[in-house]
Amino acid sequence: MTKKEISLSGLFPEKSRLLLTGSGKDFIERLGVEATRRVIHHVMMGENLREQTEPLTQRRVAQISGAMVALFARGCLADENFPDTISSLAVEQLRAKKKDKADVWLAQWLIGLTGKSVQNVLRSKSDVLETYLSDFEAAIEESAQKCFADMGDLKMSLGFAEDSTGRRVELNWRHITRLTTAISAQTLTIRGSEKSIYGKLFEKLILGSFLMILGFERANPSDNKKDAGVFWLSDSSDIRESDATLLYQRGKLARFDMGFIGPGNSEISKDKLSRYARELELGGKKSSSVTFVVVDRLPAKSVKTQEAAKAIGAEIIQMSMQYWPRELAQKLGLRLGLRHELQTMADNEMSAYLAEKLRTIPVQDFLSGISPEELEAESEGLAVMSEMDEFDEE
Repeated sequence: MTKKEISLSGLFPEKSRLLLTGSGKDFIERLGVEATRRVIHHVMMGENLREQTEPLTQRRVAQISGAMVALFARGCLADENFPDTISSLAVEQLRAKKKDKADVWLAQWLIGLTGKSVQNVLRSKSDVLETYLSDFEAAIEESAQKCFADMGDLKMSLGFAEDSTGRRVELNWRHITRLTTAISAQTLTIRGSEKSIYGKLFEKLILGSFLMILGFERANPSDNKKDAGVFWLSDSSDIRESDATLLYQRGKLARFDMGFIGPGNSEISKDKLSRYARELELGGKKSSSVTFVVVDRLPAKSVKTQEAAKAIGAEIIQMSMQYWPRELAQKLGLRLGLRHELQTMADNEMSAYLAEKLRTIPVQDFLSGISPEELEAESEGLAVMSEMDEFDEE
């Protein structure tokens, strides 16, 4: 890569880019399928999703941080003055007509920004950017001088395998502070987007795994020919999209809505219940539908939510209960006539049973065609693109 060809996007490792814009399947495969199965298993045993996904978050942060170091090393190998050109390259990338979320994030991080700071510091105004960059460069320079004064002439050598000559690049304090500032901004962005991403990803992963454990087959609703024993994910055939729909028998459906909602958000559970109908049309025929709302937990005083469930004949299951998959299977038995060994399984048998069943389920396939970008409905990542469009050149 010549000096003229240098771009931040081109310097960032392609495989690591999957952690920013890859499909849901790519995303999980990159973080680790077995690690994902362990999270599903722990949540099925009543443990908190946020706690269980922290190792995945750590993997994502660590791998993207490594990719940022590689970007810096590649840039310095291509141009010894690369650290001095980063700000102009970042602005150029932010103003590019064609850019995706990864392009925006990389450019922001390398000038110390996140989506939130674009809103709060720059207030999404392009005329503030020049002043910001001047202050940012001064802060880096002053911080580097302070580090030098406090810790001496420390240098960091980045060996890079792709350099056939074996040449190494050496970073001084000014370069190091710039790199670590970028990694700090990256970490804030990634952690800020995790709640939305993992909640949506694991709704599909857990419901899909649960229904396959019960022996049902995943189908595509648009071309499904079977009239019993199949399920699909994210159905919007009714007035509200459900996370999963089970066609148990002809004319008999179960719909599932999963939400990792704490006791402080019980009204969300009530809202979910109010939008479901008892009947919906499938293949031109009316089918009776039973709704199962699976939530993290409900508060001690949840009378209105319970009343809303009763009004539409729905069931509420709390994942904070240690053996909630058995309870859900039992309720499916009562409402649909399902019979399964999980319904009568002893407490001490469930963990090993679920782990063994999960081992054979290709959980990553539940996310085919779904990107993390699509799942960030309320995270800063989704807003970044519209905000940064204001920095486009006239």
